[in-house]
Amino acid sequence: MPHKILIINSFGPMGSTLLSGLCEKLGYGNVPVRKTGLHRYLMGEEDLNSGYMQKRLRTLLEDHSKKAFFGGVSVLDRDNQAPKALASIESVEEDLRALEAQRFESVQDLYFACRALYDRAVIYKTPSNDPHWQIELTTDIHRYDPQKIYEAYKHHFDHITMVHLTRDFKGWINSLASQGFSQPTWKNRIKFFPHMRYRDFKLYEDKVAQIPGLTVPFDEMFETPIEELFAKLADFSETPRPGDINLRTERYDLYGKFHPYNSAFKKFDDSIEFLKKDTLEKYGQWAQDQSFLTRKTVQLKSWLLYLKDMVIFRWKKFRGYQ
Repeated sequence: MPHKILIINSFGPMGSTLLSGLCEKLGYGNVPVRKTGLHRYLMGEEDLNSGYMQKRLRTLLEDHSKKAFFGGVSVLDRDNQAPKALASIESVEEDLRALEAQRFESVQDLYFACRALYDRAVIYKTPSNDPHWQIELTTDIHRYDPQKIYEAYKHHFDHITMVHLTRDFKGWINSLASQGFSQPTWKNRIKFFPHMRYRDFKLYEDKVAQIPGLTVPFDEMFETPIEELFAKLADFSETPRPGDINLRTERYDLYGKFHPYNSAFKKFDDSIEFLKKDTLEKYGQWAQDQSFLTRKTVQLKSWLLYLKDMVIFRWKKFRGYQ
């Protein structure tokens, strides 16, 4: 049976977990696994039998076997829940040791063997996907040559589908700032430099625009009827649609936390003013004329505006106003 990998490209808060939860309804595996080093193998930076992916898998299983906060529609939603474990490393320890000792003939075999083992360790749900179909959530595709990474995927996998998520910069930076605001230490909270975030945002936009695939704007996931979006994803990935599914009564797995349709497909961060409206207008202007990339005074001003808004937000939250 052909192996199928559905690659969802994103950078920062662009709705990748939401789209992944929807694609799961097509039969693809959707579990909270990222940063396994796949691109290092595809680009020849890692030897096939170096054991790097197996080490990353073990680390993920160890982390996910501990109770913690996972998933949700936003960082606030993630933190406002009871901690839980997602997997049990003890249940697959013997298989994991065997996988670590195994030698592989292809990147595809290595990748699917690691994902199948994680699926067996999952305890927060019972994965029902086709074991030969998996979703890959990328975080670093913009660090590679677009044509080379695309060709590498095509070379190493039987069937690939590329989906590129995009988002308006102002909505993106507002949502990203919420993650900065919620950092546990003040040192990490202040180390948020908007001009550097914009630089990576722009690089991601430029790179994915050069890769063949289906572009899904962030707003489309909320404004397009879910049935139409589902049909578009099914057709583009050449995947049969299940005929007996009511997408509006389904629950969606958002990186380890389930949400019903009404809350999953409802904008959350855009309805909360993390960064002030005036701040976002300034950021939008600086992004439009590229001042973020060229002017030191703008870069300093953008950071000071972030610090001001962060202090105000946390003070209001502490005082119970927000």
